[in-house]
Amino acid sequence: MGYNIQAASDAKHKLLVEFDTGSVNDTHALADMAIQTKELLKVEKMNVLADKGYHTGKELEKCKKNDITNYVSPKAPSTKDTGLYPVTDFKYDKEKDVFICPQGKVLRTNNTWHHHSDKRKGKEEAYRFRRFTTSDCKSCESRILCTHAKNGRYIDRSEYADVMEANAKRVNENPGYYRLRQQISEHPFGTLKRQRRFTHTHVRSKEKVLGEVGLMFIGYNLTRCISIFGIEKLIKLLKEFCFNLIKSKTRLLLRPYYGFIFSGLKITT
Repeated sequence: MGYNIQAASDAKHKLLVEFDTGSVNDTHALADMAIQTKELLKVEKMNVLADKGYHTGKELEKCKKNDITNYVSPKAPSTKDTGLYPVTDFKYDKEKDVFICPQGKVLRTNNTWHHHSDKRKGKEEAYRFRRFTTSDCKSCESRILCTHAKNGRYIDRSEYADVMEANAKRVNENPGYYRLRQQISEHPFGTLKRQRRFTHTHVRSKEKVLGEVGLMFIGYNLTRCISIFGIEKLIKLLKEFCFNLIKSKTRLLLRPYYGFIFSGLKITT
């Protein structure tokens, strides 16, 4: 209790591939977990499905830079419209770099980057954004439907807006694919929590917690492997793996002594 466990599960067999613990929430966990999983699997590209708790522009950007394609449920805009024109009614024109309001007025930016500080993180900077405004608000007949602000309506666009919009487009265009997330990630956690009663850890410190979680995950994966391969084939595969592992480890240990070992050998024909 108090340790938030992150885990990656593969889509085909529901096997737990990688796990870690750190922050108390999921906001900053997506990229590191995805990158660790990608490196462990030794793949060049990978798709990641996650719920909206993992939706953060900076994390989506880090995944993109590491050839990881996200399907993360988009978050609703944080601004409260309370009966006014919602932010989604303002259409962004990427080519002209302007917003068009519901009345057809154009909102422009002076390209000044502002800093949004994450209060929960103290000094940590959450993201940068540009502000789009228009002087047409002063004479707009629909102003009362749009804003109560003295200086008129403004729209802020994050530095991560492009990658967030691309992610939202993928999710909205592939609802069936995104729904697989429930089958993939909820399957192992449901089994561990409901069937095996693993709802909290019994130890403290990150190293010990990950040790306990690792044992539980190994047990889960072995159960899944029995279902996938059958007991006899699984035992055979484990024996082959252990034999090859021991053989490779032995070679590494003996390599510095090869000269000494073979110097006294005489080869005859």
